[in-house]
Amino acid sequence: MVSKTAQDLDPTLLPVLWLLGKTGAGKTSIVRALTGAGAVGSGFAPGTRSAAVYDFPANEPAVRFLDTRGLGEAGYDFADDLTGAEALAQAVLAVIRYDDPVQAPVLEAVQKVKAPVLLVYTGADLLPDANAQERVRAQIRKALGRDLPFVSMALPAEGMVSGVEALLDALDSFMPKAAATLRRADEARDFIRHRPMVLRYAGIAGASDVAPLIGAMAVPAAQGALLQALAKRHEITLSPARLSVLASALGTGVLVRYAASHMLRQGAKMVPVAGQTLGAAAAAGASFATTYALGRAASAWMYGTARGAVPDQATLRGLYDQALRGARDERAE
Repeated sequence: MVSKTAQDLDPTLLPVLWLLGKTGAGKTSIVRALTGAGAVGSGFAPGTRSAAVYDFPANEPAVRFLDTRGLGEAGYDFADDLTGAEALAQAVLAVIRYDDPVQAPVLEAVQKVKAPVLLVYTGADLLPDANAQERVRAQIRKALGRDLPFVSMALPAEGMVSGVEALLDALDSFMPKAAATLRRADEARDFIRHRPMVLRYAGIAGASDVAPLIGAMAVPAAQGALLQALAKRHEITLSPARLSVLASALGTGVLVRYAASHMLRQGAKMVPVAGQTLGAAAAAGASFATTYALGRAASAWMYGTARGAVPDQATLRGLYDQALRGARDERAE
């Protein structure tokens, strides 16, 4: 049964997204796919034996997931959770597995809930034929007597999860603030794929900035090559116009400060002895950090550009500053 305290489950404090479906449909795997966090189920293995709550992010929650027990379980009466969960949730994800023909418990629950419902069909990889998927959805529409919005997802225990972007698009109409938070989480997971490459170019920039004057040309060249490599990864064309938009998004203040400090570092390296040791080391560290920070922010901008949802300037500046502060730890890896 859903338990509730004013502090923990007050719907006025956080948007609450309720997942309901049969055991093994992939409800908790959806939470993992959206957040990348939590000790949740693996693939379609049954994972939730009682109602569970997941806050995301855990330290400063912006969205809350309510994952109730699997419908149709022996001895489980959905009515026990209906009243409490419905009082908390602003939207419902009704999770239906494509290859499970017995969905009566889910359909009965959907008919009872009053909150907006999004049907999430999972197992798209298990039933890959598009016509077969449509037949399943047609049966659900007929049983419900109405047409509800839906998305299709594949949630394999191993391999590529698909349908997350479609789910986030659908959530925009239900819970826009929650969807925005989850998009940032999805982008952060996407950056993990690009991070080794960004570190490599940051290392090249740092190494090339040790020698006097060489860094004045080599560092911008390394950063330009990094931006082009990221653009290729994100499958966008980095035209001069787009570079201008990126520069504007990061803010001219960031770029001006970087250019000024870069030239000062080059000058410091010309000072005999001390400048060529301490100055060179400081220049190398600074070029590594700024290149890494540029790559982190640019990756987020390109991720959003490729999807028509470019992050705002405050978000990009925050990513840049955070990466800049953490670059010393990155360099030590």
